[in-house]
Amino acid sequence: MNDYLSAVVPRRLRVRASVQIAGMRLPARSFLMIVGMLAVGGIAISLGATIERTIWVSGGLISVGLALLEGRMWGRSSRDAAGIVWRHLSRTKRLRATQLQAILPQEESLMLAPSLQRPRWQRREGSGE
Repeated sequence: MNDYLSAVVPRRLRVRASVQIAGMRLPARSFLMIVGMLAVGGIAISLGATIERTIWVSGGLISVGLALLEGRMWGRSSRDAAGIVWRHLSRTKRLRATQLQAILPQEESLMLAPSLQRPRWQRREGSGE
């Protein structure tokens, strides 16, 4: 092919596959993953699995799948974010929060507030305010 007739598509203009439902565009891979998990859950229920457990398992798998496929956290890719979370959960609990002991002086709760006085420029010259 002739080099003069081809051009590299800019990165921001690359088109991803999507599905349009009710005027809203959804990423195709997320849509197919959710529909697939719902289908597998329906088949499992029809084969005799408990409904509640199937709903929790399929919902959890859908949530994790969406987080991994479409999630962008802290400006990083989903793989980097999953690595950060994994390292945080797998590290040893070396740092433990301890209660700080602070001794505060006793408050003088019976101490009366100083009497409020008007500013000098508002006082009357003859009065004892």
